[in-house]
Amino acid sequence: MKFIRIIALSICFQLLGKVTKFFRIEALITKASAINKKQYLGILAAISVCILAIPKFNEFGGLQFSQILFFIILPFTLSKTGGYTSVMPLFFLSCLILITFYITHVYSLLFFGVCMAIITSLVISAYKPTLLTIGLAVICTPAVKYLLSIFSFPLRLKLTALAGEILKPIVDSLSVSGNCIYINNIEFTVAPECLGLNMISSALVFAIFTISFFASKLKRRPKLYFTISVILIAFLLIVLANLSRIVLTVFLKAMPGTALHEVIGLLMFVVNCCIPLLFIGAKSKRHYKIVKTKTVKYKEQHYLSLAIAPLLIIGSWNIHENSLKPNFKKAQICITGFDKEESKDGVIKLQNESAIVYVKPPAFMLGSDHNPFICWKASGYKIKNETEKKIGMHTVYQFELHKTGQPPLYSCWWYSNGKLNTTSQLQWRLASVKGKNAFSVVNVTCDNASLTQHWTETLLAQNILNTKN
Repeated sequence: MKFIRIIALSICFQLLGKVTKFFRIEALITKASAINKKQYLGILAAISVCILAIPKFNEFGGLQFSQILFFIILPFTLSKTGGYTSVMPLFFLSCLILITFYITHVYSLLFFGVCMAIITSLVISAYKPTLLTIGLAVICTPAVKYLLSIFSFPLRLKLTALAGEILKPIVDSLSVSGNCIYINNIEFTVAPECLGLNMISSALVFAIFTISFFASKLKRRPKLYFTISVILIAFLLIVLANLSRIVLTVFLKAMPGTALHEVIGLLMFVVNCCIPLLFIGAKSKRHYKIVKTKTVKYKEQHYLSLAIAPLLIIGSWNIHENSLKPNFKKAQICITGFDKEESKDGVIKLQNESAIVYVKPPAFMLGSDHNPFICWKASGYKIKNETEKKIGMHTVYQFELHKTGQPPLYSCWWYSNGKLNTTSQLQWRLASVKGKNAFSVVNVTCDNASLTQHWTETLLAQNILNTKN
């Protein structure tokens, strides 16, 4: 997969190189003015930002597929008949984002800052960025995919239940439990890795591509309400595509990892999402407006600003990890009768003969939240029967852990800051923004479901993270 990403990015750079070469030849033939020649500086600055950012992207694990899509779709969103002509607002915004990355060390800010630096550079060129270009940068930012992933759990539960209702009249011995569908003891799990949910970002990017394609064909610019509407429609279409994928994979018993499973996913994406979006784009001429081409003369400081973004990218090479670590009073975290250990990454492990309790260090409000699903999967376990459960006044996530040759484990987890226990990503992040105590993840695991229930109730009652503000 990484090899494919590298090839795609290389092709993108080669295309940009050919575009600049074409502009240079065209300028020599037509003997363009000095001002027009300076427009090449914008393209060269954009390319330099891309190249300088590659080492930093690799340090953070390399570009993901959705991020590569930004570089591939970017040329389609540019316009010769409209777009942004003001350099300084975009310049200051890109600098602000990159400087904020220096302070917070959040990778999404680096990627979005690089995108905005590229967009700023392209303003001083013949092909100017548009609102679609900025929208593309937002959609391709890692934080968006992360948010889609963590908020997908309730959606997966509802889609699983709905798929079960659709299949029950035509499939015998079918039952639904959490995010799993069972047919004669054959299990189908609607996991985050499912192709349909991972294609949400791709669907939104394809919506941007569709709008841009027809804007270029019609030589017009899309109206704002139309752009927002198409993006919302794309989201609904991909949800329906995922529902269709679940129904077909279960009905045809296409197990994960098989060619049929992948083909169904791709087919549903094309049929239920891509084709309808292309149809909408082709029939929406009245939702595009004619924009007159503007002739803009840029000042010397505008061209000088193009040198700042590459310098900020070079400076980011010294930023390695998130330095904003909330105060975590580890010494106060203990449970009577449990042995206590602490790992190098700050995770506290509390264990007795019947249960293991993990307390993860607090997460930065814009960062990763130490999701136990990821940690358990990294240890070789498969997550099954995910569901939300009400325990007293609190809601927790409940799931099973399965590994070949070992008995199943039963686990619960939730976010806690000592005063508030929640499973809501939005709730704990908003509380953090308001200055409340930092939130940690508490994860209880036993080899018996009733024991897990007992210790979860006990820890919620004890409130082991209760500290003073």
